[in-house]
Amino acid sequence: MSALTSPRRILLARTDRLGDVILSTPVATALKAAFPGVHLTFLVRRYAADIPRCHPDVDETLELDGSEIGGSAHQLARALAARRFDAAIALHPRPWLAWALWRARIPLRIGTGYRWYSFLFNRRVREHRKTAERHEAEYNLGLLRPLGISQAPVVFHFELPPEEEAAAARKLAALGVAQRPVVLHPSSGGSSREWPPERYGELAGLIASSGQAQVVLVGEAGEADLHRSIQERSGGLSLAGHLSVRELAVLLRRAAVLAGNSSGPLHLAVALGTPVVTFFPPIRACRPERWGPYGRREDVLMSQEEECYRCRRGRGAAARTCACMEAIPARAAWEKVKEHLTARSP
Repeated sequence: MSALTSPRRILLARTDRLGDVILSTPVATALKAAFPGVHLTFLVRRYAADIPRCHPDVDETLELDGSEIGGSAHQLARALAARRFDAAIALHPRPWLAWALWRARIPLRIGTGYRWYSFLFNRRVREHRKTAERHEAEYNLGLLRPLGISQAPVVFHFELPPEEEAAAARKLAALGVAQRPVVLHPSSGGSSREWPPERYGELAGLIASSGQAQVVLVGEAGEADLHRSIQERSGGLSLAGHLSVRELAVLLRRAAVLAGNSSGPLHLAVALGTPVVTFFPPIRACRPERWGPYGRREDVLMSQEEECYRCRRGRGAAARTCACMEAIPARAAWEKVKEHLTARSP
């Protein structure tokens, strides 16, 4: 068999956000199943590097903004050429990435057929994702068709060494995290529409007053003010900026449920098997059919199913929330959270 039909070294490139990388990892599992001896390298941004590093089917992780690459397309092309890949899959196409794959002379370059620079890929998959007819994880697996792989299942993995998980558990206990908390992630990092902070405050208050679970807020250090606005309404423990991706995974694995917007922590919770409650706008490009928790459509709350053109036209900071997101009541979210608390009670 030739290197094109039985590749020995494959590059997977996904250089956008944490959640996008998580939704790309089933590609690694499908490739290992089809080509058991293949060496898989995942190219990501540094802040998302723990996702492939904790995946049992990924052999090597390259950081786009790390010292091995240097940050330019020329340096990336040289680094990739030195590794002598047989194939590369552009899971998140960008002109500079397509050029680097071509310049590195990787024999098989797989990418979308719907960009002006698609001529740099020599295996093109023609599928419009903006119609949101399938989930992002399934679209990613669709890029394996040029390798003869079709209908591969969506399977997530995230594994930590036992000693690292134990250390993270000790840190969480020292920070005051109780058993089986309800975790709230009230931000999206600007990647999606957000349920308003007032609604998160109402939800946190309902959880706290029930006495059924501790409320724990997670996010980056820059979101501390957002957390305080929620805590003023309801209390709860804020871990803004205190957790690495690996420590967040340990927290989510122990959580009763995560409630949050469309974001990396949402998809990490799904990958770990943790129940979720999440909020989506009625906008086709953002719909849960593509970006929601995979296999958990019943855990998505929307104010309406039909498209909201007023919300779709939003721009800038005003676009992060909209009337349709504000219309999702905290009481509906609490009912969903209660379902999961009851289902997972000891």
